[in-house]
Amino acid sequence: MKNKNDDQTVPNEKTEEVISEEQRKIQELQLLLNASLEREKRVLADYQNLQRRSQTERLAFIKMANKDFCQVLLQPLEHLSMAAANLKDRGLDMVVEQFWKELRDFGLEEIEVLAKKFDLETMEVVDKKGDGEKVVEVVRKGYSLNGEVIQHAQVILA
Repeated sequence: MKNKNDDQTVPNEKTEEVISEEQRKIQELQLLLNASLEREKRVLADYQNLQRRSQTERLAFIKMANKDFCQVLLQPLEHLSMAAANLKDRGLDMVVEQFWKELRDFGLEEIEVLAKKFDLETMEVVDKKGDGEKVVEVVRKGYSLNGEVIQHAQVILA
């Protein structure tokens, strides 16, 4: 004859086996989910770094292009300014001033050197009249673009 308790233990063992199998599957799925979340975080961080790097490179390219643009225009514009000064034509003066204004809007600034002590960072000596270190004459103006020297001033010292 069967014992009543024997019937109850067999189903309980099967139920415990099913429960432990389900718990094992849940743990596996939890590990997969955690790994996927970590991968997603890394991918998102990589994407954000790529965006930052792209933005930095784009700004560097724009800065370089502006520098090249201003350097190309400086010499012809200086010659045009000299011509305008000699011709005394009001229309030409207005056009030249408009060119300078546009370049100043890009961040171009003239480097003031007259009557200042020689500075190797912003000046280039063309001639020296005596032993002094003070600028007495400017041969060619110097310019900086957004704080970076793009054309050194050529000066005479005395």
